[in-house]
Amino acid sequence: MMGDSDGDTQPLVGQPKVWTGTLVIAISVAIVGCSLQFGFQTGCMANTQDTLRKAFTDVTDLEMSLMISGVPIGGLFGGLSAGLIADKIGRKKCMLLNNIPILIGTVMMSVGFNEYFFLVGRIFIGFGCGIATGVAPMYLSEISPISIKGAVGVSHQFMITFGILLGFLLSMKQLLGSFSDYWHVYFAFPALPALYQLILLPLCPESPNWLYYNREREDLARAALTKLRNSRSLADEEVDAMIKERTTATSSVMVSYKQLFTDRTLRLTLIIGIALQGAQQLSGVNAILNYGPDILKKAGLSNSDLATGLLGGINVIMTFISVPLMDKLGRRSLMILGQAFMIVSFIGLAIAQKIHNQHPDASWTAPVSVVTIITFIIFFAIGPGSIPWLIIGEIFTAEARGKASSLCVGANWSVTCLLFLPMTSSTKL
Repeated sequence: MMGDSDGDTQPLVGQPKVWTGTLVIAISVAIVGCSLQFGFQTGCMANTQDTLRKAFTDVTDLEMSLMISGVPIGGLFGGLSAGLIADKIGRKKCMLLNNIPILIGTVMMSVGFNEYFFLVGRIFIGFGCGIATGVAPMYLSEISPISIKGAVGVSHQFMITFGILLGFLLSMKQLLGSFSDYWHVYFAFPALPALYQLILLPLCPESPNWLYYNREREDLARAALTKLRNSRSLADEEVDAMIKERTTATSSVMVSYKQLFTDRTLRLTLIIGIALQGAQQLSGVNAILNYGPDILKKAGLSNSDLATGLLGGINVIMTFISVPLMDKLGRRSLMILGQAFMIVSFIGLAIAQKIHNQHPDASWTAPVSVVTIITFIIFFAIGPGSIPWLIIGEIFTAEARGKASSLCVGANWSVTCLLFLPMTSSTKL
């Protein structure tokens, strides 16, 4: 028809859809191959410490603490290099190659000749987790439409919490005691999400933002967006927006590390990103997730494994609930609300633990400890857990996102690393 002269810019099939098949697959590949991996490594040591002490005879508290800290140690280096690597070779190739250290670490941990071999495996897989936590939020932010960017960004944290829950559930005593070599199989689990990513990621488009801003390939960015949106018209609109943004920007050159610290606006944004990431770990969430069973045992709770699984489930549910809350209450309000209730929860837990140590026959300390930990997890999940990962993709421009993300994620892993080593001894207090 004569009136359809612009038909080549219309949807490829039917009307434009926000959630397309290609977009859903690309999101799933990123969060399963990256976010789930990180979550599983966060939760996998909570219930397995006694089993590992039996498998590796004469393991000292320091050696156990180092084994737990292996992931943060590797994650520090991975997190700091994630943005640089992702800017250099692309988000997609970065995620693909990241499966190398993850699979090496998986093999070393599952074989587990001794505690030192296991520790090196933890460091390898930690490096992969550091890369994953840097590149996955970037990729998710850059492939998602504006209307669902928040929901897609939270999917990273959601899958982290799901990975933590899997780590808890698959390491419960009923499974750990099912046969003597079960722990070898358990620590081989990360090979499954790695395989999923290796198979499906080559079929997914590269980040359109990286193609346009880093490679300066408008044609490839347009093609990637056409696949992701299943609509030529929507792809053209987003590419036109990129062109307009770059034309009106004071500089279209990729931002250097020096500029992040010397440019006043970039420096302030960087401080915000680093503060949010550091605060996430300073909240003490890893003490709860990795030493939850020990804390609950010392509080007098008999079935601490079940309680730990419950905590993981609540973390997943509340992260899911946080999606609509972010749109209604805003990021800032949820961060303030979450941090306030987390402080109250930790004060309540400290009081209950102190009283239980002085009066072991005080039966009320166990339920109070459980309630305070559950409250902590609920308010961590709705704000401080999700928002720091999401905000990185929202506050930095495309030219600064890669390097700024490295510094923010590096700050997260730096704090984690500093906090992990003294945790084992602190649980005895």
